[in-house]
Amino acid sequence: MMRIDLLRHGETATPGRLLGRTDPVLSDTGWQQLGRQTTDRRWDTIVASPRQRTRAPAEQLAAERALPLRVDDDWAEMDFGDWDGREISALRADATCADALAALYGGADAAQAPAGETWHALNARIARALARLLDVPSPTSVLVITHAGPMRAALALVCGIPPASLWAVKIDPGTRITLHAGRDPGTGLWGEIVEVAQP
Repeated sequence: MMRIDLLRHGETATPGRLLGRTDPVLSDTGWQQLGRQTTDRRWDTIVASPRQRTRAPAEQLAAERALPLRVDDDWAEMDFGDWDGREISALRADATCADALAALYGGADAAQAPAGETWHALNARIARALARLLDVPSPTSVLVITHAGPMRAALALVCGIPPASLWAVKIDPGTRITLHAGRDPGTGLWGEIVEVAQP
């Protein structure tokens, strides 16, 4: 069994936007959220999405604690295509976007932003990322600094939560979700939510 702490990056300098490829720096509050969620916790290794809002705090934490760090592209946020970087409130107010945005938030497998990534594609990436974590030969603990989309995909894959139900878990910037996870040769991934720590 492995302990996996999934940590959403803290608040950024441009809150309220769909941030996939768009990659603002963390705000002062975002750095403080990181500190609160990592103080007095121990890991054997750190994995991070390649975005600067996740990689920069991972690099700092790894350096402070002399821990190995691996940057894994598969933990990047969903690509929101033509909506990337736009304000969510503006998309909801636009009649041409509102229904498609609702489908995306509803977790429909084929739903996507225009020219963006589907949930199916995100789930495939996170399945690969989880497999790499669980390929470690002995039980360990890992911190994954990532984004809300990959965290929801991991919950769906590890805990069997239906996509439409994932929005019942609040994952604001700075949220940490602790899982115990493993892989059974017969049944595949399994896991349980141990803790949800809000920022």
